[in-house]
Amino acid sequence: MKRNPSQSRRPAVKSLWVMLLAASLMASPGITDAALAVEPAPSPTASAAPEASAPTTPTTPAPPSSGVPAPASQEPAAATEPPAPAPSPEAQQSMAEAVGIGGAEMGQRSARVVRSAPSESVRKLSSEALSSEGTWMPTFGVQGLDVSGHQPTVDWRQQWNMGARFAYVKATEGNYYTNPSYSSQYQGARNVGMVRGAYHFAIPNWSSGADQARYFVQNGGGWSSDGYTMPPVLDFEFNPYEGRTINGFYFGNTCYNMSAAQLQSWIRDFGNTMRSLTGRLPVIYTNTSWWNQCVGNPAGFGDYPLWMAAYPSSATNNAGPVPTGSWSTYSIWQYSSTGPLAGDSNVWNGDYASLRTFAGAAAPDGSFDDLSVQRVGSTSQLNVRGWAVDFANSSASTQAHVYVTGPDGVRTGYALPANISRPDVNAALGVTGQHGFQQGIQIQKSGTYKVCAYAIGAFSNTEIGCKSIDAKGTEPPIGSIDDAKEVRSADKVTLSLRGWAIDGANPATATEAHAYLTAPDGTRTGYVMPANLSRPDVDQALGMGANHGYQRDIPVTAPGTYKLCVYAIGQYGNTEIGCRQLNFAPAAAPIGSFDDASLIKTSTTAALSVRGWALDRGDSTRSIPVHVYVTSPDGTTKSYPFSASQARADVNSALGVTGSHGFAAAIPITAPGQYKVCTYAIALSPLAPGNPLLSCRSVDVGAVAPPTGSLDSLTVNKTTTSASLSLAGWAVDKADASRSIDVHIYVTAPDGTTKGYAFNASRPRADVNTAFGVTGDHGFAPSIPITSPGVYTACAYAIAPSPLASSNPLIGCRTADAGKSGVPVGVLDSVAIKTAAGVTSLEATGWTYDPDMPTLSNPVHAYVTGPDGKTTGYVFSTTVDRPDANKAFGITGTHGYSVNVKITVRGTYTLCTYGIGVSPFTTGNTGLGCRTLTY
Repeated sequence: MKRNPSQSRRPAVKSLWVMLLAASLMASPGITDAALAVEPAPSPTASAAPEASAPTTPTTPAPPSSGVPAPASQEPAAATEPPAPAPSPEAQQSMAEAVGIGGAEMGQRSARVVRSAPSESVRKLSSEALSSEGTWMPTFGVQGLDVSGHQPTVDWRQQWNMGARFAYVKATEGNYYTNPSYSSQYQGARNVGMVRGAYHFAIPNWSSGADQARYFVQNGGGWSSDGYTMPPVLDFEFNPYEGRTINGFYFGNTCYNMSAAQLQSWIRDFGNTMRSLTGRLPVIYTNTSWWNQCVGNPAGFGDYPLWMAAYPSSATNNAGPVPTGSWSTYSIWQYSSTGPLAGDSNVWNGDYASLRTFAGAAAPDGSFDDLSVQRVGSTSQLNVRGWAVDFANSSASTQAHVYVTGPDGVRTGYALPANISRPDVNAALGVTGQHGFQQGIQIQKSGTYKVCAYAIGAFSNTEIGCKSIDAKGTEPPIGSIDDAKEVRSADKVTLSLRGWAIDGANPATATEAHAYLTAPDGTRTGYVMPANLSRPDVDQALGMGANHGYQRDIPVTAPGTYKLCVYAIGQYGNTEIGCRQLNFAPAAAPIGSFDDASLIKTSTTAALSVRGWALDRGDSTRSIPVHVYVTSPDGTTKSYPFSASQARADVNSALGVTGSHGFAAAIPITAPGQYKVCTYAIALSPLAPGNPLLSCRSVDVGAVAPPTGSLDSLTVNKTTTSASLSLAGWAVDKADASRSIDVHIYVTAPDGTTKGYAFNASRPRADVNTAFGVTGDHGFAPSIPITSPGVYTACAYAIAPSPLASSNPLIGCRTADAGKSGVPVGVLDSVAIKTAAGVTSLEATGWTYDPDMPTLSNPVHAYVTGPDGKTTGYVFSTTVDRPDANKAFGITGTHGYSVNVKITVRGTYTLCTYGIGVSPFTTGNTGLGCRTLTY
């Protein structure tokens, strides 16, 4: 089974967390002026992406996915308690003594380790068949072995002669154990020519990953790029001290009493620390079933090479399933713990050259984060962005080589320094220095571009991704300002603009030209001009079609120097096609005179009369506007536009002009006091220096005497269905005594609410006319509906017809009581059974009245319930005199009642009577009484 050397560093299945973090690494400063790459891109070598089940023939590897490992801090919170703090030096010493000279061995479920276990239950856990002990090797790859303090003497020459070409030696365990045979074993393997490395047996619930990584590196776990040192190994597997308490420390279950999330976080802590200290991520040694059970088969560890322990029951090249969450294949397979090689027997999944490459140097890595097309002015460029780290020297910046294949198939290389700060990469990888790259690469043609990026290392290069992008509209728009000139009339000034514009990326379709005009005061205004007018001269010159001309008249509203800039608009970018400066001279100001301002009034109106003339010398035949501003006594100012369009022969004669230039207008006013009137002549031309003030005049307006009057009376009128207030009075304006004027009545109800009513004092009042010696009708007598009882207050105001009256005077307030709400009172005096002329009836007598309207008779309702339980109602009225009730309550009217109801069935009867209210303010009806009799 051949194995792609690059896959030992970058498995085909990239981790989810790599991709997620890579998606977040999207923004960094730009780089310009890329240099041509001086080296060709690395040529992908034919290599395998083998299935886990069996070796295959070589294939070409897929491009690596982009991203960086997620930092441990991004892991979810553990579901159980975190590992205890790092033990004290005394506890470390005690633990070292307790585990013995060899400590925990690699392959905790292998036959060799299990059969030496102290208990039968543990010995049954072996996953290796002893029947095939030491009798076979896989038929592919490169053989190797791993040893520990349990194999203190190894015949390294013999192992070489058996075909072993690499070896791993246990260096440390936890942070308390070092292999006493490490130096001799490590050097012994090297002395016979083997490539060798060191492994660390992790005890994750003993201390942190970073703590054990530092301990490992301090005691043999380092790495150098000498070509003979294998990358360090993290032995992460079954708990060797499962269920045991040693020196008071309980080691927990096979998963170290840690959750999958805690174990994943521990691995990243260890791995990031190792990479920071050695430049390489460690190889992870594990068993698939244990990894899936305890670590949860997560994604995110694909950048760690996999060393898998699996012990077939018979000779085979099939290692069995790998943990698929992070890997699709393995780098090393530990296939036996019982031979044929010393310690454990292993096979490298590749050839000897790839093994040496794997050992020789940490491959560079990186991510091609983003490729985009950007317009810069009238040019287009490809923006490439990402990061690259050479793990052989991770603190120094390296290069990224970018190869761009254009639409024409031409391939061009660019060397980009990866020297931009990327703190996200540093944090994720545990490295220092600056490793980001970003470059703009100018392009000239539209079409599809393919860009491939490589991280450049001291010993090898790594492809970090290829991306394709469709660049449209690379050819810039073009155009011309053919003409920009002033066009002036008496009342209008324009900038006449003409030219053509073509979108080079899409010349068959008419585009637009945008004009920006900066006025003398600095304001900038844009104008959109369709470039779709026929220009055969442009087509003849460029061969790009005729409909590309534009034309626009832009209004100019002030004199001075203007700056004009025009842009040809493209689908993907815009081009400035020219700027011009133009000077617009001011026009002459209009002239005129404010001749007079005076008061004109009647008994009901008042106005200011204004008179004068105005003309514009730019066109003295035309009438021009005049604006009049009136400031009232209260300080408010209002404007009134007029036209100076009345004949003024005197003006024409004096100035030698024709046309109508006079103005005369009446402006209504509403209050006495002093008014200030100012008039302005409005220029026809927008380039006039202003609208000159003709002059201002003041007019004093005296107040008019207010009207007089009286609210004579206020009474309440009620019927059984409604109630109203009746008012009577008069009002007269002495300034025009023959005119009837308005009166406003404000009624305040018992609940405190006030409502206004407008009436006209237009009823005859001879008494008023006689008293004041006036004529006309000046009386008022309205009726105002009311809906509730209580005291009402009405106030009347005489409304002056003249806007110059000093006030609308109050002419009186009066109060009236509309009574009170309530229910009728009364009694049921008697009920008897009487028979006359053979007819038997119930006869009931009594009295009732409505206190709010005591002079009126009111209804009585009688309800009779017969022996059968049915109730029948009868309506009567108080038609019987009851002087006793009148005297008792001090009322008048008829308030007694006599009720006769015919009965025919013998039995018990109940009769009840009710007094029914007649006032519109009655709140209910009153039960007068009930009697029960037997017939």
